[in-house]
Amino acid sequence: MVISKIHIENIRGFEKVSLTVNLRPNCTNILVAPNGFGKSSISTAFNSARGSKLNVDEKDKHKKNDTALSTLSIEHDGNTLLANSVTNEITKIFDVHVIKSNIEPKAKLPKINGYTVAKPYLEIPSLDLGPTSEKEKIKFDINKYRSLFGANAKVVPNLAVKCDDEHLRSELFNVIASIDKLGQTRFCELFKEMIEITRELAGTKASISDKVEAQFAGKVERLPHLKTVFDVVVKYGQGNTWLDSAIICYMLMDLSMCDRPNLKKWLQYAVYSRRLQSSKDFIGDINGAWVTAQIKETRGRVLVNFPDASSLSNGQRDLLYFGCNLLRTRETTSTKPCILFIDEVFDYLDDANIVVAQYFMSKLIESYRVDGRQIYICLLTHLDPLYFKGYALKRQQTVYLGDTSQKVSETMRKVIAQRDDPSWAIDLSRHFLHYHPDDHDISEIFNAKYGLPKKYGRSHGFYEFLREEWEKCVASNGGYDPFAVCAYVRVQIERCAYVKIQTLQERETFLTKCNGTASKLEFAESIGIRVPEACLLLGVVYNDALHRKGAIDQCSTIALKLRNLGLQSMMKQAINW
Repeated sequence: MVISKIHIENIRGFEKVSLTVNLRPNCTNILVAPNGFGKSSISTAFNSARGSKLNVDEKDKHKKNDTALSTLSIEHDGNTLLANSVTNEITKIFDVHVIKSNIEPKAKLPKINGYTVAKPYLEIPSLDLGPTSEKEKIKFDINKYRSLFGANAKVVPNLAVKCDDEHLRSELFNVIASIDKLGQTRFCELFKEMIEITRELAGTKASISDKVEAQFAGKVERLPHLKTVFDVVVKYGQGNTWLDSAIICYMLMDLSMCDRPNLKKWLQYAVYSRRLQSSKDFIGDINGAWVTAQIKETRGRVLVNFPDASSLSNGQRDLLYFGCNLLRTRETTSTKPCILFIDEVFDYLDDANIVVAQYFMSKLIESYRVDGRQIYICLLTHLDPLYFKGYALKRQQTVYLGDTSQKVSETMRKVIAQRDDPSWAIDLSRHFLHYHPDDHDISEIFNAKYGLPKKYGRSHGFYEFLREEWEKCVASNGGYDPFAVCAYVRVQIERCAYVKIQTLQERETFLTKCNGTASKLEFAESIGIRVPEACLLLGVVYNDALHRKGAIDQCSTIALKLRNLGLQSMMKQAINW
């Protein structure tokens, strides 16, 4: 039951795009793309498709062309579901929700010395969790039922007391269709027979129940709707006799036939009350020590009200808003499967809040799984997916958006994965993965031991291989090896520093005494060479790539970083400073 493709036309940054995604249910699908790819365009498309048709605001049209037709379609289990300005086949199958930042600037207008002075502040709009429900009392007359049992009126339970448990009433509401069916002739005849026999029995309440159970238990088991209701009553009927549970089923049938609206509201309020308390408990888990969100019943709606955004840190604000939106997703969905897009919320949380946010998502997934439902969580991010490993999300998969044709070459795979092999470790570090003016030859090890081309076993031949991959990258000309590109940038940064050093002694120190690029650049600066800031900042990229021994197959994460135009500009400056 996967969503295999997303197709978007004329929405924000997309004129027309088809994305292969393979989204799985009850799993966190991490959709990774660099900034500028169009992740917010995807979330906008789905946010516009939450109603009976695709409703795209003029400002969200591609190039603000209001005359262009916007469409969103998905492929689900081999079927294409289309949403446009006329129809929405997606919401016929799915609930759709989108979570993204929704902080709004506001201004208070106090008067100071007779002048109106605008005082800006940030506001987090309230979240609407749906309508409130009025508390309903059951219209129940126990004497009506006692009269049916004559001298054995003692066996009649008080429904209002026995069904006071909100868990019981919630589950009875879920089977109200079966309660309605109990008014059919076959059930009425069974109840009539059971009442007549009970009237004639003698003994204690418990002994009478045992006798009735012996005669009627098998019949109840063979009637599906009655068994459904009976099992729910028994589940929460601690202390009930078998006959108590059977008579409660009869009372529910009678109340359904006499005043179904009252019975339904009485049961439904228990569902509402439980969900309201569950929501308050959820908010309680999110709230901080002194800054809290509150759930209020206001003008017939259940609202989550937030504190002034300026009283929160950015992390507190984002986590609070994110958690409450997960709550809204849980509380406002139907029994249909749900598609939930989360637009870069995680990108701005610190490590601790990342863990908490993932915990909230795992709880949401678990609640759907327990209910036998499906939710497709789609987390849009530019973060490296390795950032999420080892946290709370046990079931996750990564989907790389856009072109992911970049693959690690066999040369870089073996150089990085086996770089600690004593037969070449020192040579690789000094002459291949760092800059050295001498053309060092270990081609026999490259070829005989690892099956790599001999020409790459000469350090300057290896540098040439790196340069070719770099040129493919900047020309956007087909696939390239992102690890080779990172190695080229590092080698070139060091080469530029080396050629600026004037004395042989200082050059020797640079080559042999300084371990790592950062150390080499620090030495260069210590002797008066001004190293551009870009050279230092890029260490985050090339060091990450060249030390991924256990995650070398995650080359797409490196490739996505290299597609960033700002990063490419920095690299172009750094390799020739």
